Amino acid sequence: MSVLISHAEAWPVREQSADATLSGRIVAGGVCAVLIAAPLAFGATSHLAALVLVAASWCIFLMWMLDEIFRGRVSMLGHPMAIPALVLVAFTAIHWATDLSPAPVASEVEWLRWVGYISLAMAAAGTVHTPLRLRTFCAALAVAGFLIAVMGIAQYLTADGRLYWTWKLENGGRMFGPYVNRNHFAGLMEMLCPLALGQALVPDHRLAQRWFWTALAVVMGGAVVLSGSRGGALSLGMAVVAFSLLIAAQRAGKRAVLPLLAAMFVTGGAVLALERGELLARYESVLRPNQFQQEDAAAYRIVAWKDTFRLIRETPVIGSGLDTFATRFPAARSFATDLVWTHAHNDYLQFLAETGSIGGLLAVWMLFAGGREAVRNLARSSGTATGALLAAIAAGCIAFMVHGWLDFNLHIPANASCFAVLAALLTSRGWDES
Repeated sequence: MSVLISHAEAWPVREQSADATLSGRIVAGGVCAVLIAAPLAFGATSHLAALVLVAASWCIFLMWMLDEIFRGRVSMLGHPMAIPALVLVAFTAIHWATDLSPAPVASEVEWLRWVGYISLAMAAAGTVHTPLRLRTFCAALAVAGFLIAVMGIAQYLTADGRLYWTWKLENGGRMFGPYVNRNHFAGLMEMLCPLALGQALVPDHRLAQRWFWTALAVVMGGAVVLSGSRGGALSLGMAVVAFSLLIAAQRAGKRAVLPLLAAMFVTGGAVLALERGELLARYESVLRPNQFQQEDAAAYRIVAWKDTFRLIRETPVIGSGLDTFATRFPAARSFATDLVWTHAHNDYLQFLAETGSIGGLLAVWMLFAGGREAVRNLARSSGTATGALLAAIAAGCIAFMVHGWLDFNLHIPANASCFAVLAALLTSRGWDES
């Protein structure tokens, strides 16, 4: 009888565990699907694509929350970045809710996007919480990044400047892959390329598997360099350096640095073989800017940053509201141009102009809380498969934040949502290999 009772008691536990695993897989799969689909829709930069991304994010978050409530274990505020993120969202809602923003509709729409990014990140952190699920999640994103990079390289060689081999850009944009702007393609790759490197260094992978993942990383890195995004190439280099240092700091990780350096040389050779003449001149223009004709945005970037400081000084405490830069900048612009500057080409300066010192302090709070937990996670998982993948995620996040000094990837929904999810996974509490 006791045996039957023990089996009867154990069965509901196993059934509940199986249900939790299934629901978690569905939510995690939904997060992964959103992150893969969004770049294919031109980075979800159109209003319709951004709306679909945000709606999907809310639906996934709602599915996760209902499952958590049903099981009586709501842990939404358990993440170290949750409280500062929610406070920041509440603060930025004040601008459009009280008409402090000069463009309240634009501020509200951008705020809704932010809520979508945070919702997707929370759902990811709540379901991608085991080593096996983390490996599967990172593997899916790395393979997707590889396929997007292959598409970008093929398009570069054969499409004659046509997006998806179909659309000719009317405004003469510098597209690469599914992105209208090559810098934003690079912004995605610099987050996904390190994931392949992390997979290559998973301890229990065989030699053939290591070469497979290294090849994927080489293709993604080569695509970034081939795109001609100088900020992207610099940021990707920072990612490789950061990843190498993090791996070298882990137990038995020092020997892994040499293959990474070899992969960088292979990437450089592949790019030289594929480039069509203008690529080296573009990178050379960084060293001799006065002898080359620069793109208008690059030529006026530093001046635009100085003008952005004028916007910061006008509203130093609370800012003017999300997505108000385009409305305010014409009055502060000190140079003549026919271009419409919708962004400052510096995520941090634009963030301060739109949210003020209060927003800046909340961002520092979020960065400190998340960074402290990330360091703990890397230390706890040192020398394990989880440690290699967390080091890769950390390297990608570092690269993305470095690129933020030169561009506006945080305003590209596909890239912003990917960064939010990876940052949430890196800073989740309690990562280990058990």
